[in-house]
Amino acid sequence: MKDTTRWLVGLDLQPESTGVVCLASWLATGSGPDLQAIGVHVVETGLFGYLGAHMPTILDGARERARETLNAAGTSFAAVQAVQAESAQLGLLTAAKHHRATALLIGRWSRLGSSSLVRLGRVARRILRELPLPVIVTPPDLHEVDIGEGPVIFASDLSERSVAAAAFAAEIAARHGRALVAVHVGAPQEHAALYVLDEACKQLIEGRHRRVQAEAEAWVAKHIAGAECIVVFGAIESEVLRLAEERAALMIVCASRGLSLAERIFASSTASNLAGHAKCPVAVVPGSPAG
Repeated sequence: MKDTTRWLVGLDLQPESTGVVCLASWLATGSGPDLQAIGVHVVETGLFGYLGAHMPTILDGARERARETLNAAGTSFAAVQAVQAESAQLGLLTAAKHHRATALLIGRWSRLGSSSLVRLGRVARRILRELPLPVIVTPPDLHEVDIGEGPVIFASDLSERSVAAAAFAAEIAARHGRALVAVHVGAPQEHAALYVLDEACKQLIEGRHRRVQAEAEAWVAKHIAGAECIVVFGAIESEVLRLAEERAALMIVCASRGLSLAERIFASSTASNLAGHAKCPVAVVPGSPAG
């Protein structure tokens, strides 16, 4: 008998933020009885601290609103809870630990096709910064018709930190009978090639591309044998997003680079950029520990 896999679903309860409920319901339905979805809404005490005496009533109301949200979506979860915490991210991560969840599903700020400058939102951004477990970020207005009929796209940097993400991507693909496509985006051609396009330069570039292709194929064969391997050269985010849209991807899966707060000031997070801009859900998986 298989052990039960629990996925925690962060419930926003805003009328326009039901995408995560839709995705969680679809994933749980297609995964069989060994996967359970547990819905949790966090009442932030920072917003309601002055109503402390009324907190039980507030939690009861939030729990009822959560059930109404699920009923309106025509779905049900294994459990629905309302909890209080200083912040939404703290409440969700504490609940995930309590329930021994193996993944956390949350919504983002920007809607499908939105040009909003704010992409992730406060809660999603902070959770991705801590990232103690795999987190799946979903457009807030995702509907079942928006769920891609194509493969799971796994973006790999060919390092050890991508191993856990590869396993997560393979599990999603296997659960839902989807193909698994591993993509590695190599750095574009050296700038010198823009000015010195002689035959020797072309051969050097082609040789480098062949080496990267061989490295990617060897990495994929070792960690997720049987997956299709694609190597492209360019900007990571745009190439992965383009491939996901072309293939109508069910999901993009990638590993976190584990940037510190100081590093984020000077370098953007590829995982956060993908999660903020993709038309499909994006799973960000903590990097594999060094071994």
